[in-house]
Amino acid sequence: PEEGNSCDRMERLSGDEEFTALLYAVQQYLGKTFTQIECEKFAFFYDGLKMSGDLLEYLAEYCAGGGHSSIRYIEKVALNWYQMGIHTREEARDYTMRYSRDTSAVMKAFGITGRSPATAETEFMKRWFKEFGFDCKLVTEACGRTIKATGTASFPYADKILTGWKEAGVKTLGDVEELDRRRQASKRQDRRETAEARRREESPPVPTGLRTLRNGPIIMRIMYGKI
Repeated sequence: PEEGNSCDRMERLSGDEEFTALLYAVQQYLGKTFTQIECEKFAFFYDGLKMSGDLLEYLAEYCAGGGHSSIRYIEKVALNWYQMGIHTREEARDYTMRYSRDTSAVMKAFGITGRSPATAETEFMKRWFKEFGFDCKLVTEACGRTIKATGTASFPYADKILTGWKEAGVKTLGDVEELDRRRQASKRQDRRETAEARRREESPPVPTGLRTLRNGPIIMRIMYGKI
């Protein structure tokens, strides 16, 4: 939804005791005094996105716990929760715990330790888990195949694998195994056809006259009734 007129919203909410208490609480969580723009952003979350005060308190708690206090980051998380249909503190907690668990599993599968995922890496993981709807087992399987094929923690290479699986309708590891079998069978067939084509190229055709000579004894036997 559009943010609309921020000034009108702030004027309308000036007498809302719950919103006033919310602004005080989230500033305590984030350890700073809000600017006018930051107040307007939370007014939009509260009034425009219809997020409850309890949910917005958890939003501030969650962002502060991750070391993020910028309103740009907070807005990004708030919009993501809105798009995911999150309405309560409990739903937000379950979602963030699952997301953190999946993220940790991917970083571990890639052998990355001692740092948080970079922005581009986070975007890849959001694509895999949210847009594609893959579970952790499928994603970490792709990570393992990436390391085996490239020797590096290449998020773009893993993305190619997972995009291919998505296009093939893969939903489980069993689907991946079946896809592997079909691909291997296709490769074997291609090799047989290539070998057969090469054999034909390397074996020149027998001239017509020579074929006639070779078949002469058979023709003679047929003529004299010996066959």
